[in-house]
Amino acid sequence: MVKHILSISNKLNTYDLILIVFLLLFYATAAQTQEKIADGDTQKVSPSFILQEKIRQWVETQKLQGKERADWAEQKRSMASLNGIRQKEIGQIDALMESAGKRLSDATAKKDQLLLDKEALKSQRDVIQGRVEKFEVSLRQKVGMFPDSLLSKISDEVERIKNEEIEGSVQDRLRDIVAILSAASDFGHAMTITSELRSVNDESIEVEVLYLGFSGAWYVSKNGKTSGWGKVQDGGWNWTEDPSVARPLTEAMEMYRKERTPDYIPLKFNNTED
Repeated sequence: MVKHILSISNKLNTYDLILIVFLLLFYATAAQTQEKIADGDTQKVSPSFILQEKIRQWVETQKLQGKERADWAEQKRSMASLNGIRQKEIGQIDALMESAGKRLSDATAKKDQLLLDKEALKSQRDVIQGRVEKFEVSLRQKVGMFPDSLLSKISDEVERIKNEEIEGSVQDRLRDIVAILSAASDFGHAMTITSELRSVNDESIEVEVLYLGFSGAWYVSKNGKTSGWGKVQDGGWNWTEDPSVARPLTEAMEMYRKERTPDYIPLKFNNTED
């Protein structure tokens, strides 16, 4: 019988084999007990009962151990799952920290570059401001040669330039300089006829003035009795009365207005005829 049991032991698990062995021992012990116990024996607990109780306890122990192993396996699976989730969360946190670190590094580099750009712009602004101030000083010395017809176009800009304590921004000041230089350039490259008042013998007389840019100018009254010429000198116009200018200047103005056929007209230019 034992050989038969051993032959099938490979087909059974360990717990089944142990159980069979205990059963065999139980039967063997029970048989011996029956032989030794007499009819009048007063023993209350038989060996077979003890064996049965131990087998029962062993079975309960095996069940408890099996349950503990199953619980432990389930706990290990849960712990493995939780560990996987934590590892994933740690990976996400590491990625976020790496990304945040990169953004911080990029922001720091950008900040440093902006500071460098700010310093460069400040240096450029200082250079531009220095040039603007030089232009303003130069223009203050030259606005005295601007005729009324020119000043009327840039009166606001000229007023601001005349103020040595300018409070405007460099951009606004540069805009005024450009406006003045542009208007002065247009005037300097054109022939302009305008009406002005001249003081002659304590009397204010209206005259017509022909400006050939800033190169020279000639004037004549409407009745032709007052005439002369002028040139820029010491930052302003210096006028010289000259009756000989009246007739040729009147003819030149008539030609300018297309009231006379174009012709060569001699006019005094810096005290010489041209």
